[in-house]
Amino acid sequence: MATLANAGSTADPRYTKVAIWLHWLIGLSVIVNIGLAMLTEGLPREAHREAMNIHKALGITILVLTALRLLWRLGHKPPPLPAGTPAWQRPVSKILHFLFYLLLILLPLSGWVWMSAADRPIDFFGLFTVPSIAAPSKALADTLHERHELLGITMLVLVVIHILAVLKHQYVDRTRLMGRMNPF
Repeated sequence: MATLANAGSTADPRYTKVAIWLHWLIGLSVIVNIGLAMLTEGLPREAHREAMNIHKALGITILVLTALRLLWRLGHKPPPLPAGTPAWQRPVSKILHFLFYLLLILLPLSGWVWMSAADRPIDFFGLFTVPSIAAPSKALADTLHERHELLGITMLVLVVIHILAVLKHQYVDRTRLMGRMNPF
Protein backbone atom coordinates (compact mmCIF):
# COMPACT_ATOMS: atom_id res chain seq x y z
CA MET A 1 0.00 0.00 0.00
CA ALA A 2 1.39 3.39 -1.01
CA THR A 3 1.97 5.90 1.72
CA LEU A 4 1.36 9.61 1.33
CA ALA A 5 5.09 10.16 1.11
CA ASN A 6 5.54 7.98 -1.98
CA ALA A 7 2.06 8.11 -3.52
CA GLY A 8 3.08 10.63 -6.17
CA SER A 9 6.32 8.87 -7.10
CA THR A 10 4.71 5.70 -8.47
CA ALA A 11 2.92 7.27 -11.44
CA ASP A 12 1.36 4.78 -13.81
CA PRO A 13 3.46 4.82 -17.01
CA ARG A 14 0.38 3.84 -19.05
CA TYR A 15 -2.36 5.94 -20.55
CA THR A 16 -5.87 5.46 -19.19
CA LYS A 17 -8.00 2.72 -20.78
CA VAL A 18 -10.27 5.35 -22.36
CA ALA A 19 -7.29 7.19 -23.90
CA ILE A 20 -5.84 3.88 -25.15
CA TRP A 21 -9.08 2.77 -26.83
CA LEU A 22 -9.68 6.20 -28.35
CA HIS A 23 -6.09 6.19 -29.65
CA TRP A 24 -6.56 2.83 -31.37
CA LEU A 25 -10.05 3.59 -32.69
CA ILE A 26 -8.86 6.90 -34.15
CA GLY A 27 -5.57 5.49 -35.43
CA LEU A 28 -7.12 2.52 -37.19
CA SER A 29 -9.91 4.70 -38.59
CA VAL A 30 -7.34 7.14 -39.99
CA ILE A 31 -5.38 4.31 -41.63
CA VAL A 32 -8.55 2.81 -43.14
CA ASN A 33 -9.64 6.25 -44.35
CA ILE A 34 -6.30 6.99 -45.98
CA GLY A 35 -6.47 3.57 -47.64
CA LEU A 36 -10.01 4.20 -48.88
CA ALA A 37 -8.99 7.55 -50.35
CA MET A 38 -5.88 6.17 -52.04
CA LEU A 39 -7.07 2.78 -53.24
CA THR A 40 -10.41 3.76 -54.77
CA GLU A 41 -9.11 5.95 -57.58
CA GLY A 42 -9.23 3.20 -60.22
CA LEU A 43 -12.47 1.57 -59.11
CA PRO A 44 -15.61 1.57 -61.23
CA ARG A 45 -17.87 4.57 -60.56
CA GLU A 46 -20.37 2.80 -58.27
CA ALA A 47 -17.68 1.07 -56.18
CA HIS A 48 -15.77 4.36 -55.90
CA ARG A 49 -18.93 6.17 -54.76
CA GLU A 50 -19.66 3.54 -52.10
CA ALA A 51 -16.06 3.61 -50.81
CA MET A 52 -16.16 7.41 -50.66
CA ASN A 53 -19.44 7.31 -48.73
CA ILE A 54 -17.69 5.15 -46.13
CA HIS A 55 -14.66 7.49 -46.24
CA LYS A 56 -16.85 10.54 -45.54
CA ALA A 57 -18.81 8.91 -42.71
CA LEU A 58 -15.60 7.60 -41.17
CA GLY A 59 -14.13 11.11 -41.39
CA ILE A 60 -17.04 12.48 -39.35
CA THR A 61 -16.54 9.61 -36.89
CA ILE A 62 -12.85 10.51 -36.56
CA LEU A 63 -13.80 14.13 -35.87
CA VAL A 64 -16.22 13.10 -33.10
CA LEU A 65 -13.75 10.61 -31.57
CA THR A 66 -11.02 13.26 -31.65
CA ALA A 67 -13.28 15.72 -29.82
CA LEU A 68 -13.93 13.04 -27.19
CA ARG A 69 -10.19 12.32 -26.93
CA LEU A 70 -9.39 16.00 -26.45
CA LEU A 71 -12.09 16.36 -23.81
CA TRP A 72 -10.78 13.26 -22.04
CA ARG A 73 -7.22 14.57 -22.19
CA LEU A 74 -8.25 17.84 -20.52
CA GLY A 75 -9.04 15.90 -17.35
CA HIS A 76 -6.46 13.11 -17.66
CA LYS A 77 -2.83 14.07 -18.00
CA PRO A 78 -0.78 11.67 -20.16
CA PRO A 79 1.97 9.69 -18.44
CA PRO A 80 5.47 11.17 -18.55
CA LEU A 81 7.89 10.04 -21.22
CA PRO A 82 10.34 7.34 -20.10
CA ALA A 83 13.17 8.72 -17.97
CA GLY A 84 15.87 7.99 -20.56
CA THR A 85 14.18 9.95 -23.35
CA PRO A 86 16.75 12.34 -24.87
CA ALA A 87 16.02 16.02 -24.23
CA TRP A 88 15.62 16.84 -27.95
CA GLN A 89 12.93 14.18 -28.38
CA ARG A 90 10.65 15.70 -25.74
CA PRO A 91 9.71 18.87 -27.69
CA VAL A 92 9.60 16.87 -30.95
CA SER A 93 7.09 14.52 -29.35
CA LYS A 94 4.94 17.45 -28.19
CA ILE A 95 5.05 19.07 -31.65
CA LEU A 96 4.12 15.82 -33.43
CA HIS A 97 1.23 15.17 -31.05
CA PHE A 98 0.00 18.74 -31.54
CA LEU A 99 0.18 18.29 -35.32
CA PHE A 100 -1.74 15.01 -35.05
CA TYR A 101 -4.54 16.66 -33.09
CA LEU A 102 -4.59 19.61 -35.49
CA LEU A 103 -4.85 17.29 -38.51
CA LEU A 104 -7.42 15.07 -36.79
CA ILE A 105 -9.62 18.17 -36.62
CA LEU A 106 -8.70 19.99 -39.85
CA LEU A 107 -8.78 16.96 -42.14
CA PRO A 108 -12.37 15.88 -41.43
CA LEU A 109 -13.54 19.50 -41.15
CA SER A 110 -12.04 20.35 -44.54
CA GLY A 111 -13.79 17.32 -46.05
CA TRP A 112 -17.08 18.29 -44.43
CA VAL A 113 -16.87 21.89 -45.67
CA TRP A 114 -15.76 20.63 -49.10
CA MET A 115 -18.77 18.31 -49.40
CA SER A 116 -21.06 21.08 -48.15
CA ALA A 117 -19.66 23.56 -50.68
CA ALA A 118 -19.93 20.93 -53.42
CA ASP A 119 -23.58 20.39 -52.39
CA ARG A 120 -22.93 16.68 -51.79
CA PRO A 121 -24.50 15.70 -48.46
CA ILE A 122 -22.66 13.22 -46.26
CA ASP A 123 -24.62 10.06 -45.51
CA PHE A 124 -23.58 8.80 -42.07
CA PHE A 125 -23.57 5.01 -42.60
CA GLY A 126 -27.21 5.11 -43.72
CA LEU A 127 -28.35 6.44 -40.32
CA PHE A 128 -28.77 10.14 -41.12
CA THR A 129 -27.49 12.92 -43.34
CA VAL A 130 -24.82 15.13 -41.79
CA PRO A 131 -25.95 18.78 -41.96
CA SER A 132 -24.08 21.04 -44.38
CA ILE A 133 -21.82 23.65 -42.80
CA ALA A 134 -21.19 25.81 -45.89
CA ALA A 135 -23.26 27.23 -48.70
CA PRO A 136 -22.74 25.70 -52.14
CA SER A 137 -19.72 27.29 -53.85
CA LYS A 138 -17.72 25.72 -56.65
CA ALA A 139 -14.68 27.91 -55.91
CA LEU A 140 -14.69 26.92 -52.23
CA ALA A 141 -15.26 23.26 -53.08
CA ASP A 142 -12.32 23.26 -55.53
CA THR A 143 -10.02 24.96 -53.01
CA LEU A 144 -10.99 22.62 -50.18
CA HIS A 145 -10.58 19.56 -52.41
CA GLU A 146 -6.92 20.51 -52.91
CA ARG A 147 -6.41 21.40 -49.23
CA HIS A 148 -8.07 18.17 -48.10
CA GLU A 149 -5.76 16.08 -50.25
CA LEU A 150 -2.69 17.99 -48.99
CA LEU A 151 -3.79 17.49 -45.38
CA GLY A 152 -4.34 13.79 -46.13
CA ILE A 153 -0.80 13.40 -47.48
CA THR A 154 0.54 15.23 -44.42
CA MET A 155 -1.43 12.86 -42.17
CA LEU A 156 -0.02 9.84 -44.02
CA VAL A 157 3.53 11.14 -43.50
CA LEU A 158 2.88 11.73 -39.78
CA VAL A 159 1.35 8.26 -39.35
CA VAL A 160 4.43 6.66 -40.95
CA ILE A 161 6.77 8.76 -38.76
CA HIS A 162 4.73 7.85 -35.67
CA ILE A 163 4.81 4.12 -36.39
CA LEU A 164 8.55 4.15 -37.21
CA ALA A 165 9.32 6.16 -34.04
CA VAL A 166 7.34 3.77 -31.84
CA LEU A 167 9.08 0.76 -33.40
CA LYS A 168 12.49 2.43 -32.93
CA HIS A 169 11.75 3.19 -29.27
CA GLN A 170 10.42 -0.33 -28.68
CA TYR A 171 12.98 -2.46 -30.51
CA VAL A 172 16.13 -0.32 -30.84
CA ASP A 173 16.03 1.77 -27.67
CA ARG A 174 14.12 -0.94 -25.77
CA THR A 175 12.10 1.62 -23.78
CA ARG A 176 8.93 -0.52 -23.83
CA LEU A 177 7.09 2.53 -25.09
CA MET A 178 4.40 0.41 -26.79
CA GLY A 179 3.23 -0.85 -23.40
CA ARG A 180 1.90 2.64 -22.62
CA MET A 181 -0.74 2.25 -25.39
CA ASN A 182 -1.28 -1.51 -25.31
CA PRO A 183 -5.02 -2.09 -24.92
CA PHE A 184 -4.47 -5.57 -23.55
